[in-house]
Amino acid sequence: MPDALFPRPMDDDVTLIALVKTAGWTVLVVAFGILLALLAQDDVPWLHVWLHVGAVLLGAVTVWGVARGRVVFAARTVVWGMWVLATLVTVNNGGVRGPNLLNFLVMVVFAGWVLGTRATLALTACTSVLFVGLLWGDTQDLIPPAHFENRVAYGIYLAGILSLTAYMTLMSRRSYLGQLREAQRIAADLAGRERELRKLQLAVEQSPECIVITDLAQRIEYANPALERSLGLSPGEALGRLSGELSTLGLSAQQQGELQQARLQGEGWSGELSRRRRDGQSCVEWLVVAPIRQPDGAVTHWVEIKHDITERRRAAAEIHRLAYFDSLTGLPNRAALLERLQMLSWRDTPPQALLQLNLARFRTFNEARGQEVGDRLLRAVAQRLGQGLPEGGRTYRLGADEFAILLPGQERDETVAAARALAFAERLHAALQEPLSLGEGAAAAEGGASEDSCRVACCLGITLYPQRGDDAPQDGLRRCGTALHDARARGPGHSRFYEPGMAEAAERRFVLERELRQAVAGDELVIYLQSQVNTQGTLCGAEVLVRWQHPQRGLVPPGEFIPVAEESGLIVAVGDWVLLRACQWLARHAPDLPGFRLSVNLSPRQFARPGFVEHLQACLRDTGVNPAQLTLEVTEGVVIGDFEDAVAKMRQLAALGIEFSLDDFGTGYSSLAYLKRLPIHELKIDKSFVQCAPDSPDDASLVDSILLVAERLRLRVVAEGVETQAQADFMGQRLPSVLYQGYWLGRPQPADQWLAGLNPTPRH
Repeated sequence: MPDALFPRPMDDDVTLIALVKTAGWTVLVVAFGILLALLAQDDVPWLHVWLHVGAVLLGAVTVWGVARGRVVFAARTVVWGMWVLATLVTVNNGGVRGPNLLNFLVMVVFAGWVLGTRATLALTACTSVLFVGLLWGDTQDLIPPAHFENRVAYGIYLAGILSLTAYMTLMSRRSYLGQLREAQRIAADLAGRERELRKLQLAVEQSPECIVITDLAQRIEYANPALERSLGLSPGEALGRLSGELSTLGLSAQQQGELQQARLQGEGWSGELSRRRRDGQSCVEWLVVAPIRQPDGAVTHWVEIKHDITERRRAAAEIHRLAYFDSLTGLPNRAALLERLQMLSWRDTPPQALLQLNLARFRTFNEARGQEVGDRLLRAVAQRLGQGLPEGGRTYRLGADEFAILLPGQERDETVAAARALAFAERLHAALQEPLSLGEGAAAAEGGASEDSCRVACCLGITLYPQRGDDAPQDGLRRCGTALHDARARGPGHSRFYEPGMAEAAERRFVLERELRQAVAGDELVIYLQSQVNTQGTLCGAEVLVRWQHPQRGLVPPGEFIPVAEESGLIVAVGDWVLLRACQWLARHAPDLPGFRLSVNLSPRQFARPGFVEHLQACLRDTGVNPAQLTLEVTEGVVIGDFEDAVAKMRQLAALGIEFSLDDFGTGYSSLAYLKRLPIHELKIDKSFVQCAPDSPDDASLVDSILLVAERLRLRVVAEGVETQAQADFMGQRLPSVLYQGYWLGRPQPADQWLAGLNPTPRH
């Protein structure tokens, strides 16, 4: 049996240790049993007794050696010691005719298991020589005959030989089966590893990445098909060539030096390289070079992996463009502006002028001409804004019709920088007044120079940035936006430079808007009534007005919060609240006011929103108010935009019995073309005409014209703002059916208080 199956020392081989230990105990027990049997004879054979005493000692030494962990020593002791003792017993007890030959067969087999090939061959050779000598001695009658008188001793001997042989056979079978299972496990493990290696091989061969393995001299020992396809090589053509000719081709001189240094230090390296494909197109690749180490840490090969990142770079560039540039105009966007402002340092950079502009009436232009033409206008404006920029200036599109311009700083003096920015703003206004080409087929805007051009006006807000060390980009944009808001309030063509008071006003508007939202939800609004009487002093109706009873600031005048509500869109919620409270009040007190009409103002936003008619119908149904006692006051702004939709809504509500009053008549377009199509029942002459008519011939003529229109269209007339007897007499003399409304009759009062002190008689 090969020594490779039994590595030396065999201290960790459980089977061999058990064999040696068992052999020692067997020799000890059998020899001791035979010794006792021999001593019990009448004629004690003392030679055999002493030989078996030696066998007992031999067994004891073997057991002791195993116990001390000296297994090889114990195995050699029991094998060669027993061989010597068995030889002596055999020579003195019949030779080849004696019973002791079985010892030699057992010892040869035992030696084969525990001592290996060399010891077994040596033992076999010695035994062969012994057998030859015994045969020769037997022929020469030199060997005494065998003695079998002590059958007990003989039985013990045979039992010991049989037991040891059986144990050795079973243990050898167990060891063989264990080794067979281990071999099978190793074979299965190797097969599994081979499958995994095959998978890895297939993965490398089929990988889209270019993979190369080189030796320490950088000569290619393996190149996968991806590299061969990328370079247009035939299979195997890359083998033996230097990687610098193929895999790492395209590295700069600096990169090559870094890679060489990494190789010398046994470290990995990665970097980007550019080259041309075989079709002539340039590509960008990411190269990773890593060492291949053996278990002892020695580097034997290098692996090089290349990944084509051309499309990834293009995608990254496109993402950057989308993130920082406007797709319509190609200008940098708000994010790019914020990033640029973030880079400016107050200590190192002179204050730069930041301008934010808004195109006037762009929404109207876009709705009238269409979005496509609106986009052309925005592109034309972007191009025009870039034409007059000083060196280093940049234009940005912030969104919709808002643009920003950042002018480079030249002076530390903020006064000089502000004057330069204002001068640039004036040139910008003039430049936008020049015709803008909108391309073929574009419709002309108002004031356009031709069919494919138009002029635009804008409002400009200006600030300087940075103004202090902790100035943030958002602070600069907020200041600029505040100045722009103030410029828009003044009308197209205006520029406003930011002033600290603007921020305070903007903060007040913001706080007011927030508190107004809470006021609507918290029922802090109050409805007031102002009487309407005829020329005989009879009460005919009242107009509903809204006031805000602030819990801390007291009564907030409408002139302060109504513009904020209009600008923020809260006017819809406020209008709905007023309409609901007015209907509830009218339904509750209408029985005590026969022939009484209640007028409620509607904002254009409130009236234009989808579902307004249904909302009002639900309000009438829930409150139970008589629609015939309700008048809705609208301005000309209600019908500007979607005229047909406005007419349809008004006719639908008029069919319920609701009447409409056209408020502030004479201050807008006062177009008779749409007036005759509207289901209007009443005209309200604006107070500016009523109060000036007695003393101004022009205003008197205008009032006469309005009264004539009302007479021809059979419309009721309300003169609002009547504050004196002269104004009342002027209106009453021209139209006896006119209704008065104003301070001449009394100031507006809370609805319940108005009702409690109702006195429609005018004051003289």
